[in-house]
Amino acid sequence: MRQLFGIKIANFVDEFRMASLDQKLKMVEKPVLHFKKRIHNSYFAASVEYLCLESHIPIPDWVHNKKYFLKEPFFAGGLESLKAFLLVESPLPFRRRNIFVSENALGRA
Repeated sequence: MRQLFGIKIANFVDEFRMASLDQKLKMVEKPVLHFKKRIHNSYFAASVEYLCLESHIPIPDWVHNKKYFLKEPFFAGGLESLKAFLLVESPLPFRRRNIFVSENALGRA
């Protein structure tokens, strides 16, 4: 199931980055992806906020809803040795949701 989540996020990121300004605004006006796990929904909200900042467009209000924030920290990779690195490197939209990822988490080849 985690692979499906990753594919959906990657596809959204690719589509967003190739979209026109009007299309981007429509893509983020409401949450278009819904997942069963809170971490996945929070990660999606962080991704939308990150992409909006990257594209210099307004961040939609829905991403600030408390249901898109984690109470307990989540560290990508699950390795204790990576925690310090991820604490420093994680982009703000992820960090403020208690999600710690590498700075290129939304990078695509």
